[in-house]
Amino acid sequence: MPMFVVEYAYSPETSSGRDDHRTDHRAWLRELERRKILRSSSPLADHTGATMIVEGVDKESVERMFAHDPFATAHLIDQVRVSEWATGA
Repeated sequence: MPMFVVEYAYSPETSSGRDDHRTDHRAWLRELERRKILRSSSPLADHTGATMIVEGVDKESVERMFAHDPFATAHLIDQVRVSEWATGA
């Protein structure tokens, strides 16, 4: 199955909202990990975003899946970029 890199960009204005929804966001990520969809995830050191590596059927299905992230449903992500990762290239 193809691999994808999902990149989030955050603004300082959404920091407190992310704090309020962090527990639900992390639970959502743990569920993806349990289902073997999420391979790796981490916030950026400067707190301006996060990167996740996931398996998915195609870019569109990954975009639909990440639209259900509690951060996304609370409108706390300024920009989402989904790119297919050319593993083994």
